[in-house]
Amino acid sequence: MNKIKDRNRSSQQSHGSAPTDSPLIRRKILPSKGPIRAQSLPPTDSDFLSESVLPLPVPPDLTQNSRSGARCALAVFLMLFSAYMGSIFFQGPLLPLIMISPKLFRKLVDFTMASWFLLTEVLIIKLMGIHVRQFGDHFRKPTDQQPRVSLLILNHRTQLDWLFMWGLGDPVHRMKIILKESLARVPGAGWAMQCAGFLFLRRQLATDQARLIGIVDYLLRVKSSCQLLIFPEGTDLNVGSLARSNQFARKNNLPFVSYTMHPRCAGFVYLVNLLGKDRMTDIYDVTVAYPDNLPSPETNMFFGGVPREVHYHVRHYPASDLPWNVDTESLEPIGDLDLRMASWLRARWLEKELMLRAYYDNPSEKRAFADEVVPNSLAFGFTHEKKPRLTLLGAFNLVVWVVSLCFFIYLLAISTVVRIYSISVQAVFVYLTYRRGGVSNCASQWVPGSPVVTSSHVCFTNSANGFGELTGSVKSAL
Repeated sequence: MNKIKDRNRSSQQSHGSAPTDSPLIRRKILPSKGPIRAQSLPPTDSDFLSESVLPLPVPPDLTQNSRSGARCALAVFLMLFSAYMGSIFFQGPLLPLIMISPKLFRKLVDFTMASWFLLTEVLIIKLMGIHVRQFGDHFRKPTDQQPRVSLLILNHRTQLDWLFMWGLGDPVHRMKIILKESLARVPGAGWAMQCAGFLFLRRQLATDQARLIGIVDYLLRVKSSCQLLIFPEGTDLNVGSLARSNQFARKNNLPFVSYTMHPRCAGFVYLVNLLGKDRMTDIYDVTVAYPDNLPSPETNMFFGGVPREVHYHVRHYPASDLPWNVDTESLEPIGDLDLRMASWLRARWLEKELMLRAYYDNPSEKRAFADEVVPNSLAFGFTHEKKPRLTLLGAFNLVVWVVSLCFFIYLLAISTVVRIYSISVQAVFVYLTYRRGGVSNCASQWVPGSPVVTSSHVCFTNSANGFGELTGSVKSAL
């Protein structure tokens, strides 16, 4: 009997469940019927605070397909190889424009990246065979010509959540992802992401805040609107990270979670304060879920562990809906505004937890959110009933990339001049990466005019648990 209990406890922990020694009361949640809708959760919901449940096993036991693994490996190779060659032959010749015309450099680089994102979308959906579905709200376009910034906040279920998101089509192809610094050093892909304006953090507060200011100011000064994607949880959900999150919950009398982690508020609050309601137009609360197969660890995909579908639920909030407290904002201490923003973020994450619990309580074939919408894609014509159909633009872009890659390989094979050029461009990228803080950081120094974004204060101290000075106060707010 003890062996059976030990085996059950081990199985529960392997799926990222709440600790078995939790002092909180467990309560069975009844299975949901039909698609899952987003819920508005009052921050003081004491019933939710007093419960913790064991999640259903995620993913279910599915038969792995070696053919799917081979197609996935080929798709990943093509993504990395095209990024490598594209950074050398498409973006390399544009580097002098950093000093000559920063605005033209930004426009041309964005054009090359848009083409690569179209290619990536085709590889994800057609070659990998992953159906990326969107639910909830549409992504909205700016209503005026002024450069604006939108924030996307996403739960971090796996290391590949941001990659599959490109399958949602054109609206997210403009997003700038905030990633760890080591990814900027990846040959090819890292250089391309630097050119695209992605932000790479070192997890050192002062350095990261300076980089946030620099990249946002640069994008606005070259009249480029963008979407910033952040992962408030800080890392992907796994046994270790979930245990740390629930350890924090135990110490602070917060709810135990199973499908999300308690968010780290510092980066979000700092960005909100930095942008303000004058520049920030929208916030998109995005929830990712994998109904059938979880690509974690990522190497499982090369052996056939490829998800058939990836679901993204999008909830749109106008920036004006944030708790700015306009009437008294200028009269109150900055810390009070920070606490309200952190409380707003934590309330969103408790809503995610409830929604994902209900989602995974369904059988895998019935897992879906409510209100499916058709993604706004330039590469595919989407319908709810049929598989995505490749458009003429998507097909043309695919042909251009295939022909270009073959041509670049041919030139490298026959021409010494091209090989010297290739080595020179790579040397420049290495220099910019290690000595100048990256391509975008270098480009920002050549934009004429005075800065339009400055930091008026530092929101948080750098604490070991990543929650900064908000730790004790947010507990009472929830």
